[in-house]
Amino acid sequence: MNREANIARFEAELDKVQRPGMGLLLEYIRRSDFYTAPASTHYHLSCEGGLLQHSLNVLDALRGLLMKEPDGKDEAGNPKVKYHYVVADKFVATFPQDSVIITALLHDICKTFFYTTSTRNAKNEKTGKWEKVPYYTVEDKMPLGHGSKSAMIIKQYMELTTEEMYAIWWHMGFTGSTGTDTATISQAIDKHPLIWALHTADMMASHFMEGEKGNLDAFADPAPESAGEYADAPAAAEDGEPVFHDAPPLASEGA
Repeated sequence: MNREANIARFEAELDKVQRPGMGLLLEYIRRSDFYTAPASTHYHLSCEGGLLQHSLNVLDALRGLLMKEPDGKDEAGNPKVKYHYVVADKFVATFPQDSVIITALLHDICKTFFYTTSTRNAKNEKTGKWEKVPYYTVEDKMPLGHGSKSAMIIKQYMELTTEEMYAIWWHMGFTGSTGTDTATISQAIDKHPLIWALHTADMMASHFMEGEKGNLDAFADPAPESAGEYADAPAAAEDGEPVFHDAPPLASEGA
């Protein structure tokens, strides 16, 4: 796993989204622990940079689920695409490029300021001695839920379309604590198919692409040539630690 290369790719993908507030949201991400946090405590990508890798994996999995088609150019003249969700050879929905990038890369932004490290005793199999070893545990500084929390953090900085908000809010599908409200989830999926596409991509990434400490060999991508401007120091705090902001204030571009 090349964290610097992943940061470069993550920011390059978000740069394709020309939406007011994206710059401020990216600053929040850079000042948080998003680039260093794990994706889980001991399941998939329980390692430094795991959350970042998982987010990129979900983007790749989501794009792989969909059929893409050219969709003109953006304001800078760069080519854009749109994505069709196909079921049994029929189109059930079409998603713009921005929605695919935003929902995949930011669905788990709720995991910023969520994990911490501790130590426990474990037996060294080589020496036979007990040693203190580090491990990840949960210390949620913003206990606002999961998908709902991701949507709320994003909307503090940038507007979401209705489908984007629903997809991020319900991306856990029928799993986890949100899965208890099955009637509401079913209604939401019927209205907004991006929910199920994102949930499927999330499950594909965590079950088929990722191991505990890195991507599985079949999904180990080569590093891009450039690591990006912020690759060396993603956390901007003066003491080198990510800066936690509880319920970040509403802000507008240029404020």
